[in-house]
Amino acid sequence: MQTPALTDFELGPVLGVGTVGTIYLATENATGNRVALKKLHPGVSQDVNIRARFEREMLILSRLRHPNIIAYHGGGDDGGTLFYSMELVEGGTVRDLLETRGAFAWPVVVELARQICSALQYAHNHGVIHRDLKPGNLFLTREGELKLGDFGIARDLHNADLTSSGMTVGTHAYMAPEQITGDTSISGKADLYALGCCLYEMLVGKKAFSGENFAQLFEQHLRAAPPRVRDSIPDCPPELDEIINQLLEKRPEDRPFNARKVQATMLQLDETYHTHDLAAEMQRDVAADGVVVSRGRRILVDEIRNRMEGVEGRTISWSRLAILAGVIVAGIAIASTLSR
Repeated sequence: MQTPALTDFELGPVLGVGTVGTIYLATENATGNRVALKKLHPGVSQDVNIRARFEREMLILSRLRHPNIIAYHGGGDDGGTLFYSMELVEGGTVRDLLETRGAFAWPVVVELARQICSALQYAHNHGVIHRDLKPGNLFLTREGELKLGDFGIARDLHNADLTSSGMTVGTHAYMAPEQITGDTSISGKADLYALGCCLYEMLVGKKAFSGENFAQLFEQHLRAAPPRVRDSIPDCPPELDEIINQLLEKRPEDRPFNARKVQATMLQLDETYHTHDLAAEMQRDVAADGVVVSRGRRILVDEIRNRMEGVEGRTISWSRLAILAGVIVAGIAIASTLSR
């Protein structure tokens, strides 16, 4: 398979600019397909550490082929400039929905959690720990399919870690205690802790821990008892409240065994609380494989469409619609730190 070159794409508007990289809306000349294309800044393209992290990100994405993980389309080195193209998604992010539509009904959270767990279990099975799971990295299609993106600071257990021993990486509000302390034996349980933070925020509409600065946040993650969802949302099923509380346990060994275990709980919740509507008028929501779409999925799609109608009523902001899988924020900041 021929290695792609930058000349294979027509670059469009800039979707995002970070410390070491720029994301473009791009069109593949041969097919006319629109993609998101990430390109390393020329000014840092010779930095050995930054190039190594960028190449690691490309390698990780190339290995992960899953419906709930952003699709990697290929990349390479064009005259010393590293770049890669990736899937473009048009439904915004979970963070977008939280900001514009508020907290989610619990069936929606069950549906989102099911999809996140599928992505996490697949990544963990392939030796990849995301390390930056948060609502802003959970992208959505118009049909309510979730895509996990931004593997910029992911750890690949099959290769040496590029993060210095003792260094904390991640987004403060979602970091597991072992990430904060720079534990060298970090596992997929760190992603499960971040999942608990995300699910709490989706249900309650605010973060589980919200210190005024990183020191306060770290102290809460390390020592404060996690809040219970049902204290704020009384109609939340007790099983959902309990699994989130387990995800937020301080010690990795006290959290659920793996993402598949959490997913099983979500599927059981979906079945127990009858979130599938089998009424004849809902048959239009039956997927191509004959599986009836859950009530949570239908509510989610309606929320996405309502938000998109508001966005399109003005002008679509592609910076909100693109999968910024390598971007910028924590991954770029950490890469920049490593280069010093």
